[in-house]
Amino acid sequence: MKTGTAAHIADIYARSLLELAEQSRSVDAVASDLETVSTLLEQNPDFGTFLASPYFAEQAKRDVVRKVFTGKLQALTLNFLSVMIDHDRGMFLPEIIKRYRQLYRAYQGYRTVEVTVAQPMNDEQMEKLSRELAEALHAKVDLDVHVDPSIIGGVVIRYDDKMVDNSIKGRLARTVNQLLTPQRR
Repeated sequence: MKTGTAAHIADIYARSLLELAEQSRSVDAVASDLETVSTLLEQNPDFGTFLASPYFAEQAKRDVVRKVFTGKLQALTLNFLSVMIDHDRGMFLPEIIKRYRQLYRAYQGYRTVEVTVAQPMNDEQMEKLSRELAEALHAKVDLDVHVDPSIIGGVVIRYDDKMVDNSIKGRLARTVNQLLTPQRR
């Protein structure tokens, strides 16, 4: 569920939860709680289906969530899950968890750098690129790597609103453009 609406809802809920977690000084605990919930959703897809289903009453969903998670999650996280259920947002829970992870990493000082390469990179190459980008950007870096064989080789790097295209495809396009553009004297 990666529609614009789903992403928007996930962003609103994740930001709200992070703000509440900051106020209660429980950002790390909530992140850990959400990993617990995520693990359950991965191990038992029926649980996610149950939370998203319109055929079960909100009270039944809240009762199951409380029974499963009481004593395992912070009160804030339990209350957050209840609010999601009350507003029929159970179907967005995986996206909300994913977005909270991203916000949590940013909270910890990490910056996401999107990297597009022509072929998959091995762990050593990823580590080297991550280290070099961290040094260049003076920040902790999370790589978001995409493979696109159409770039032929090289790399395209996106960070915030900046892009560096050092791909072979990009260099060829710039070279052709220079050849076709009349030179002024």
